[in-house]
Amino acid sequence: MHRRAYPSLMTTHPAFARAYEALATLGERSGFGGWRSQALAPATGRLLILGLGPGHDLAHLPPTVTSVVAIEPDLAMRSRAQARIAATPVPVHLVGGAGECLPLADASCDTVLCGLVLCTVDDPAAVLAEVRRVLRPGGSLLLFEHVRGFGRRQAWLHDRLDASWGRVAGGCHLNRRTREVLVSAGFDDSEVRDVTVRAGLPWMTAHLLGVARLASSTTDA
Repeated sequence: MHRRAYPSLMTTHPAFARAYEALATLGERSGFGGWRSQALAPATGRLLILGLGPGHDLAHLPPTVTSVVAIEPDLAMRSRAQARIAATPVPVHLVGGAGECLPLADASCDTVLCGLVLCTVDDPAAVLAEVRRVLRPGGSLLLFEHVRGFGRRQAWLHDRLDASWGRVAGGCHLNRRTREVLVSAGFDDSEVRDVTVRAGLPWMTAHLLGVARLASSTTDA
């Protein structure tokens, strides 16, 4: 079957990768690390990390994770992740690719992490369809995603600034309605919370955090 060719499959942005790594490292020290740990706490078995970036998630793996396969489209990010991969106590297989067309077999992962990645992908619905495909029955999708502001003022601001922000932030979207896309993709969002995160950029405080599972009607179909 022919798959759409996503531009993000072949990218390298060294300057952005360097800046993002520095910002992520600062975020770890100012509180983001705790949020990453909360998001990853339920992970078990073979874990798929979508959008590994420079690899900060790897420091927060619980002992229930036995192996990691990580997808990262940007060559510069993959290079910056190597030291953190080497320091990880479980095997990590890093793959260049996009979330919209995962190079993985059906039902091959116990857990999937989407951590600060659905804001940037070309097609969130396609990514979540792929997540459904690769999750084993009873598997879990772990979420820690920044989203469109919860309050009217911040939501308005995100809508107005979205295009400009994306041009300077590697294609990141400020106003993604990720919960709506999640539910449309057939996931149960009852264990996903709206949280306010003040450890990062002050105009990006609205996040989703929690575990999404395939809705029973979808699983039974």
